[in-house]
Amino acid sequence: MEILMKRLVIITMVVTVSLLMIRCDAKRHTVGGTEYNGWAPNKMNYTSDWASHEQFYVGDWLYWRYDDPRPNRQLFSVFEVNKTDYESCSTDHTLYNISRGGGRDVYQLNYSRTYYFISGGGFCWQGMKLTVFVQELPPAPAEAPSNGSPFSASFPGILAIAGAAALVLLKLGVHPDC
Repeated sequence: MEILMKRLVIITMVVTVSLLMIRCDAKRHTVGGTEYNGWAPNKMNYTSDWASHEQFYVGDWLYWRYDDPRPNRQLFSVFEVNKTDYESCSTDHTLYNISRGGGRDVYQLNYSRTYYFISGGGFCWQGMKLTVFVQELPPAPAEAPSNGSPFSASFPGILAIAGAAALVLLKLGVHPDC
């Protein structure tokens, strides 16, 4: 039982330090904005009226809703296409079919580039098309000068905290049995 408790404490420390290092800055963008009830024909120019006011970064998600005026999950669709097919509203050479039939489709923006999306079934000609430019995340702000404490919020500071916690555990008699 004591060995299990020691291992649990060590695993908890490792997981805690790992979680501190994970970035959680991806954003979910509801296409058209929440106040416009999603993806529908003749509603807006999705690129100039909505996307031009958003910032898209690598790792962000696009989220399409089909609920205006009623759920239209079988009627509307979303395809990623190239620029030529975007301009001609063609689904002849789609890159990816995002539609899954649930009325709420998502797509992760994994690369820094311009993406082109259209709806099939002729709805592209009714304004259901979108262009987004995705950029790399801006660099993190410069780290503030350290006051000399080993417990600053930097990676070395996190390691120092983990090391100090390990020393406390050792002094308390908690030793890993590896």
